[in-house]
Formats: sequence, structure tokens, C-alpha cells
Amino acid sequence: MSFSCKSMWNYKCPKCRQGDIFDKPLDISKPVAMPKECKYCGLKTMPEPGFYYGGMFLSYIIGGWMALLPTLLLVFYFKWTVNQGMAFAIVLVIVTYLPLLRGSRSLWLHLMSKYDPEAEAKAKDKISKQKSNASKEWKPRTKAKI
Repeated sequence: MSFSCKSMWNYKCPKCRQGDIFDKPLDISKPVAMPKECKYCGLKTMPEPGFYYGGMFLSYIIGGWMALLPTLLLVFYFKWTVNQGMAFAIVLVIVTYLPLLRGSRSLWLHLMSKYDPEAEAKAKDKISKQKSNASKEWKPRTKAKI
């Protein structure tokens, strides 16, 4: 299987499904800051200029429907006023802005990149080696309790 919803929602690399495609922790001033490539498999997160232009369209479509359908439901079924519905839509868009922005970029990268099981195996091996090296590092002795 080439597409994984789990790795897309967790913002993982579509090729190896181990590396992060966004810088952590989230910096509000740079919400879509991405490393140049995956640190485990080397997949470029920006393959060409304007690559995420399609992701912008996905974000627009998903965000529009995500705001429109609940608002119409509230106005026509639950008899809210149009002003109340508009206020609800504005709050909904504000709350979902960053997850939708990052999610649409992740979705676009996952749609355009191919999964490689060998790259995943190599990435997992690299991660396990890093963990074993970290556990072998020198640690100071602690005083024994009497």
C-alpha cells in the first residue's frame, strides 16, 4: 500500500514514514517550516519551487466545505440566525487554520511521493542504532543510598 493516513496525520515522511516533515516544536511565526529533506531517507520536502501550490487548492476546498456544511446545518436545521452562523464559521476557520494548513501540505506530499518499504526498514535500523548509542553514552555515577 502506498498511501498511509496515519503517517499523513502524524506529519511523517511519505517515503520512510519515520522522519518528521515539519520542524518541531511548532513555531507560530513559521507554521509550515520544513527541513530540506527527511533525516532518515533523504526525501526532499520541497522537490521544486511552487510544489505546494496544489496543497493550497486542497486546503481551500477542504476548508470551504468544512466551514460551509456545519454552518448551513446550523442555520437551516437548528434555526440559527445568519449572523450566528457566520460567527460560528469564522471561529471554526480560526480554530482549524493551522491544522488545515499543515494537513493539506502533508496530504499533497503524500499524494505525490511513493512509499518505499526498504527506506522504512533502513530508517528503523538507523533509529534503533541511535537509541542504542544513546544508551551506551557515559553517565555519571550516583551516590549509593545507605
